[in-house]
Amino acid sequence: MTDFEILPHTADIKIRAYGKNKQELFCNALIGMFQAIHPIAPECIVENDRVVCATLPERHDIHIKAFDTESLLVDFLSEALYLSDVHNEAYFDVIFHEFADADIKATLCGVKITGFEVVEIKAVTYHELVIQENNDVWHADIVFDI
Repeated sequence: MTDFEILPHTADIKIRAYGKNKQELFCNALIGMFQAIHPIAPECIVENDRVVCATLPERHDIHIKAFDTESLLVDFLSEALYLSDVHNEAYFDVIFHEFADADIKATLCGVKITGFEVVEIKAVTYHELVIQENNDVWHADIVFDI
């Protein structure tokens, strides 16, 4: 099973993230969001069109509460995007300390960056947002405003 794929979209960036459970789905959505815009990370290499880092030394604890799983995913990715902008970092992993349908406590793991090769994401949107489970595989379609 792949972790994410970039889907065609006329004006924005759209990804489909996959996971065997919601935690893996959220992690792969985080990875997909940052990989789609190709962060320039001096400590990392690009391999098979993906940024690959030996270590992820930058850490930020987050606590997200929302009304439902869809809002939780949007708020989770939005918080990562905000921290990325504030600290000039990209996040390629997350450690979940608590995970419920409307509440997450986690640590984002990433690296320092100098910019993005593709474009910066302005916002995580609810447009065309879908989270589903089919045949024991979760997937989420997410559109990012650029």
